Amino acid sequence: MVESLQMFLFLFKSKYRRKWSWFSPFLCSVLIVLLFCHGVLAKCSDHNCLNGVCKNDTCVCYEGWQGPQCQHCGGKIKLTEPTGIITDGPGNYSVSTQCSWLIVPPRLGPNPPALRVRLESFATECGWDHLYVYDGDSVRAERLLAVFSGVLDNKDSGWTRQVIARSGSVLLHFFSDDAYAMEGFNVTYAAYSCPSNDHRTNCSNHGECDEGSCRCEPDWVGVACDQPLCPNDCNAENGGGVCTASGCVCAAGRGGSACGAQGGAAAWRWAWREEGEGGARPRGAPPPAAGHALVAHEQDLLRVGGETFADAPFLHRYKTVENEWIAMEARGEVPLPRFAHSTVIYGNELIVYGGVVASDEPERGGGLAGLEGRAGEVTNEVWRARLDAAHADWRNATPTACSPHRPAPLKHCGGLHLSGHTAVMVQMGPTKKPVMLVFFGHSPYYGYLHLVQEYYVEEGWWGAAGTRGAAARGGFAHSAAYDALSARVYVHAGLVSESEATQAPSAALYEYEIETRIWRPLPSAPTPRYLHTALFVSPGMMLVFGGNAHNDSASAGAGAGAAAARCYAAAAHLYHARCRTWYTIPGLDSSARAAHAAALLPHAPRPTAIVHAGFDGRLRSDALLFETGDKCSTRRDEASCLGSAQRAGTACVWRANDQTCVAIEEIGWKQSFDESVKACVNEPVFDERRCARAEYCSACVASGCAWCGSCLPTAQHCLRHAHQQHALMSLSVDECVSAGGGGEVCGRYHSCAACHAHLHRHPHGSEELSQRACYWDYDTVKCRPANSSTDIRSVAATATGVCSAACATFRTCANCTAEECIWCASAGRCVDKNAYGASFPMGGCRAWSTNGCAGAAGAAGGAGGAGGGCAAHASCAACLAEPACGWCDDGAGGGRGACLPGGERRPHHPHVCPHRRWHFTRCPACQCNGHAVCDGAARCVQPCGARAVGPHCDTCAPAHWGSPLNGGLCQPCECNAQAVSCAVDTGRCYCSTKGLAGDRCDKCDNTNHYHADLFNKGCYYDLAVDYQFTFNLSKKEDRHLSAINFRNAPVKPDVDADFSITCSAHARMNLTVRTRSDPAERTLFSDVNCTNFRYKFAKSEHAFGVEDNVTLTTFFVYVYDFRPPLWIQISFSQYPKLNLQQFFITFSSCFLLLLLVAAALWKIKQKYDLYRRRQRLFVEMEQMASRPFSQVSIELEKGGGGSGVPAPVALEPCRSGRAAVLSLLVRLPTGGTGRAPPLGGLALASALVTLGHQHHAHHAPHANTDRWRRDNQCK
Repeated sequence: MVESLQMFLFLFKSKYRRKWSWFSPFLCSVLIVLLFCHGVLAKCSDHNCLNGVCKNDTCVCYEGWQGPQCQHCGGKIKLTEPTGIITDGPGNYSVSTQCSWLIVPPRLGPNPPALRVRLESFATECGWDHLYVYDGDSVRAERLLAVFSGVLDNKDSGWTRQVIARSGSVLLHFFSDDAYAMEGFNVTYAAYSCPSNDHRTNCSNHGECDEGSCRCEPDWVGVACDQPLCPNDCNAENGGGVCTASGCVCAAGRGGSACGAQGGAAAWRWAWREEGEGGARPRGAPPPAAGHALVAHEQDLLRVGGETFADAPFLHRYKTVENEWIAMEARGEVPLPRFAHSTVIYGNELIVYGGVVASDEPERGGGLAGLEGRAGEVTNEVWRARLDAAHADWRNATPTACSPHRPAPLKHCGGLHLSGHTAVMVQMGPTKKPVMLVFFGHSPYYGYLHLVQEYYVEEGWWGAAGTRGAAARGGFAHSAAYDALSARVYVHAGLVSESEATQAPSAALYEYEIETRIWRPLPSAPTPRYLHTALFVSPGMMLVFGGNAHNDSASAGAGAGAAAARCYAAAAHLYHARCRTWYTIPGLDSSARAAHAAALLPHAPRPTAIVHAGFDGRLRSDALLFETGDKCSTRRDEASCLGSAQRAGTACVWRANDQTCVAIEEIGWKQSFDESVKACVNEPVFDERRCARAEYCSACVASGCAWCGSCLPTAQHCLRHAHQQHALMSLSVDECVSAGGGGEVCGRYHSCAACHAHLHRHPHGSEELSQRACYWDYDTVKCRPANSSTDIRSVAATATGVCSAACATFRTCANCTAEECIWCASAGRCVDKNAYGASFPMGGCRAWSTNGCAGAAGAAGGAGGAGGGCAAHASCAACLAEPACGWCDDGAGGGRGACLPGGERRPHHPHVCPHRRWHFTRCPACQCNGHAVCDGAARCVQPCGARAVGPHCDTCAPAHWGSPLNGGLCQPCECNAQAVSCAVDTGRCYCSTKGLAGDRCDKCDNTNHYHADLFNKGCYYDLAVDYQFTFNLSKKEDRHLSAINFRNAPVKPDVDADFSITCSAHARMNLTVRTRSDPAERTLFSDVNCTNFRYKFAKSEHAFGVEDNVTLTTFFVYVYDFRPPLWIQISFSQYPKLNLQQFFITFSSCFLLLLLVAAALWKIKQKYDLYRRRQRLFVEMEQMASRPFSQVSIELEKGGGGSGVPAPVALEPCRSGRAAVLSLLVRLPTGGTGRAPPLGGLALASALVTLGHQHHAHHAPHANTDRWRRDNQCK
């Protein structure tokens, strides 16, 4: 505040001292009020220290709190009360925060207490700020119960908002990034409790609590006994159904969980609920999972892989008839656990490709990795398993060589390393060759990909599909569903790249024609999403469910409300492929989730989709069923027939000739477009806006537009603008010429590596850099065609083809953050800034940073290295702030020790630290870093040793550098007596005189015009004469300065030198002079206040100028004894005096000369105007002489002369059309003799006239004049 006031006063004084108005006292009053308020607020009291006490006008926070008013949580704290409340603090939580709470209530019996942790309110930034709940005392506890993020709705079920820990202790950890903060959370906990809809009760007062589990009353179900067994009494009043001991039994024609769905309509219902939620569950249900795959095989379902936060079998089989799950035995070479992979079935064989391999390496991240950070490397492995009833024979089928007939995707013979991709099994070509199509995904090396890979199952080769048409934007965790009716694959939504630093979910929908490999855009969905599922629940009807629909919280902002930050969606959409129409259908309560899996239930009475497991902050294991409605044949009229798509989830067609409703698959895809049938209530409407977005021919025509040099809506538009276009018209992708394809192909790559990996193929199979098709333009951050561009950047990029190393290749925090990547310390991984959501979709990164590596794997050690992770913390306080670490005291009593990974009971390696010296939530009382011993009050006995100072001997003494933490040493600063301090980490001197440079202040900063002097020590800024210089010494790097030196040599020998200096704060000044004859400096002014100093050096007293290239007099100005911030204005000026006599003589001479020049120019103009008039006369005479001859018959009337304008005999226009020759008959005068002259007294007169514009008459009597007067006017 004081620094800001100093700056204002200086600027006000220097700029506005002559501008006095009413505003000046008003502004000063405001400043006084602000200073008073700042002084009042700066003083603390016990009232504004929310979680602390006021000591010496400073809030001293209680354990677990931080901030100027102790208003934000911080650090790690142990709670031993049986019940309590945990909160991040009042208002919004702080950014860049890590808070940990270890709950260890007292035991009241031999068994550990069941601990209930319940979210009362919760609002954090979705996907970025997380609350982790571990069942145990460390991040490697028995179980990871939850990773909460986003906004909790009051309607969310008791299962979602509360967890039960059974180990006797719970570790909660909250992390917020440095970008956005929300309202935060309030959490209650209670020992020996059960789930409930109120933290003050157990089992919602509808059951009994038994060791953490509720035994509900007969009419209530749910983990908290908070849900009625029969919702709405099964709608019995409306004939919905009856309530039984197992729930609602719906009447015929009714459906849904409460029998509320009308007959023939599609409906959701639970297949089974979570354990404790009520209802029957399958036998042998597998553990909860997310990011898995679910495929149908014969009569069963197969669950493959998935994130379980624990060890679990890789493959499970669900026997639909027996309602039983079994873990299939793995034989042969078994694949490692993974998630975000793809799975397809081919005959009796299971094919698994890519994904994120789960890693349980305990030392990953330097010991920081917990159960949430199992995400390891992204793989390109292809695993194939021969299935049997109870086991699977696995083999690694990853190709090791490229196909001789097909180009490999980006030259990777074994396929790309991908996660979040999708795969569809199809049959291609006339031979119906089985091919696994792999769409999009995210690569740690190439970013978000648009590629379509083709895995030929029988040959075992990879190939890259040469796609055409629209530029489909590839994303992570999208969905791909194959529709047998249209023989197309529909790819929807996903997380896509917005820029090099941002990502966002998409709502786009594309269709992919398998045989032609053409992409076509379709109408987008109502909401964007990723981590969802999509499948064709019936021919032509695609069901989209769940996912993460959250976009950036900062853009949602206050205007959208907290609901915009909800992470997980429960809404579902139906897409009618034939009519290109989206329908929104409600989902079940408490069914919101993401990263789930869906498949068609084999051999169901009617088409039914099953949605299994997923993630909503907790891993789920339940299942939903979506049952379609009645068949099309039950519809009796056109309206109900065409409305069955939205109501029943079936696509029907109305045949008008026989008034029947049939399923669309009965007449076929192509026949549904015939005029004899009606498939849609309203036929799809063409969106002309797609044409404006298309930049290339194939993208244009694939969107249904016409291409003729630019993209227009129809062929008629091209014909209408044919005179403006210079290209042939194209209406199909095949008609597009390949000349412009380079830009189209390049525009689909979203990273430099993928852009430069796209090469033209040489006919002989070799690749040359000169044939590179694309180059990466760093200015626009886009991939552009290289060979078709004349831009010099394309030539340079083609020749070098250099891209920055992929973020995934960096293994240390320092290297990662130096390249503008994100470093996840807990996982020991480096990822792109726009790939955080794709790399950690379920909160797998417990702490990340983009600048600074404190607490992370630093520059000295990599992930898991000796210098990173817990070992990077050199003090007990910093160590205990990390939830994965504890402090092992050395036992000497001086505060030295080691930071090790562990929990509250012991380190993860118990043999390295005895239990009595292990500290997890509170440091030992004596903390002197080994440089002192403590007295009876646990205070370090002063002075500290090893040049350390401070109450805990934790800083180096002034003029010393190093780190005294944990026994470290401090060394003296070596600065050549030019600095009083140096950088504590490197020893680089903070020079006290401006202009000195070098680590030891032994150089001058020549770059900024500070130079050494031949006779004096130090560095001087050379001031030019007649210029005013302003020096702003208020930057961060100037805070150590206390002196600055200037010098000036006046160069005009016969002019006095005026010196002026103004300083914004207190500073002293010495001014000396040195002459050519006497090299020794002579002091002129000493110890002068430089606030406002002026002086004139007379030429009679000093010899100014330059002789023999040597200045005669040099002034030296030394400003010292100041403390930044400081602003200095300094100048030396030599302005000569004004000679009034010479001024007036010069002015008069110039004025007279100007008058003479003006008179001469006026005469020249007159001569030129006379010349122009004569030239026009000559032209007129030539025009008159060149007229052709003709005869005109004239009838003369006897009588007196008429009045008005005479009519011409002839008007002969000239070739220019702007002039004409006007001919008139003129009556000659008689001269008073009464006798006409010879030839009848008439003469023919001609004149050259200009043709003017129409003369508008203003009066009615002149309206009927002759044509000459109407149409022309002679001038």
